[in-house]
This record gives sequence, structure tokens and C-alpha cells, in this order.
Amino acid sequence: MNSFILQLRTGRLLWTILVTFYFIVFFTNFFSDTVPELRIIPLLFAYTFVLWLAVEYYFGSPFFQSGFVAPSPLWRGVFAFFVYPYLGYLAADFIWWEWTQIPINYLITGIPGLLLFGLGVYLRLATLFSVLGIAQIKTEAGEIVFPPRRFLNTEWQKLCRHPRYLAIFIQLLGAALVFRSWGGLVLTVFIGLPLILVQARYEERLLVQALKTEFTVYAGVTPFLFPRLTGKKAD
Repeated sequence: MNSFILQLRTGRLLWTILVTFYFIVFFTNFFSDTVPELRIIPLLFAYTFVLWLAVEYYFGSPFFQSGFVAPSPLWRGVFAFFVYPYLGYLAADFIWWEWTQIPINYLITGIPGLLLFGLGVYLRLATLFSVLGIAQIKTEAGEIVFPPRRFLNTEWQKLCRHPRYLAIFIQLLGAALVFRSWGGLVLTVFIGLPLILVQARYEERLLVQALKTEFTVYAGVTPFLFPRLTGKKAD
């Protein structure tokens, strides 16, 4: 079994490198051709996005979900149908349409947006690496299963109950700013955030079933999605 996993991870690593290289070349050519004078910020965003997805893919973490429990096929699909067209809309509006562009120099929103997206990437990967050490099972599909009772005690789970979903929300906001889109900000708040909340609530139901009183106690002292700035206990 161990030799099978080793062979699988080696193949997965080679595939990850090839796909990553392809998309880096693709986005380099795409933004250099479409917006050569404005390409720096979009290119840095694209490189960060591709490298982040490459790391999550290699470690078997499902895109845009926590990976701690089995995601709902329905809501996973719905969110995917939102986020990929969302990113396409941001790029198309920035390059061609200009329907919802913030009328200021793109660097004023682009640099903070890139930093915000980078913060989201950092939180996604930090939370992933914090639990890799407690991974219990590596399935033949290359996915990693985490024992919920142990991940509750990891550092990032003290920040809020769903730090990986918080990271996705931060990334969506950062992407909208990178492409100078007030429309993207609206879509993030009124569509992206509700979909994130639905997925997080779904996971909580599974965690309550698995951990019962332990999770109830944890939820009583840890905020749901947004870290609190005061010492007030969570609802």
C-alpha cells in the first residue's frame, strides 16, 4: 500500500508540475496580448492563483472546500458554477467590457487586491499544512482524511470555526479588487458569501453528528466565520 501511494504521489507531482507550467505560460501570453500595459498585476494574480491550486491539488485538498469532511456534491457544484464564471467575468470586464470598473487607476485597487488575495492564499495553505501532520488516511484517490476530533485543536481552528472558508471569501474580495471591479465586490457579498455560509453550515451538521457535545462546546467559544475582535463569546 505504501509503495502504491508513493508511486501515486510521484505521478501526481509530475502532473501538477506540467499543468502548472502550462497555465503559467497560458496566462503570461494571454495578459501580455490583451492588456500589455496593464499586465503586471493580473499576471501576479494569475501566477499566485495557479500555484495555490497546484499545492492544494497535490495534497488532495478539494478546491474551494475545507477538505475536513465530505463536501456536499450539490453545494460543491453550485459554488464551482459560481466561482469560475465569476473569475471569467472579472477578467473580461477588466479587459473588454468595462461595465463595472471602478473609475480610478488600476494600481490603487490592484495592489491592495493582490495583497488581500495573497492573504487568503496564505490562510488556505496555512490551515492545510497545520492538519497535514494529523492526516489519518490517504485514500487511493490521493485524498487526505483528517480526524475531526484532532483538527479542532489546531491553531487556525481557534481563529474561527471555518478558517478555510474565510480564506475563500478573502480571496474573492481580493480578486475583485485586482480587476478593479465593483461588480465583483457585489457578487462576492451577495452570492459568494451566502454560498460559503451554506457550505459551512452543511459541514457543521456533519461535525455535530461526529463530535456531538465536544463540537457544541467548541462552537460556544469560537466564532463561526469572522474572527471577533473582542472577548465576547460566540453565539
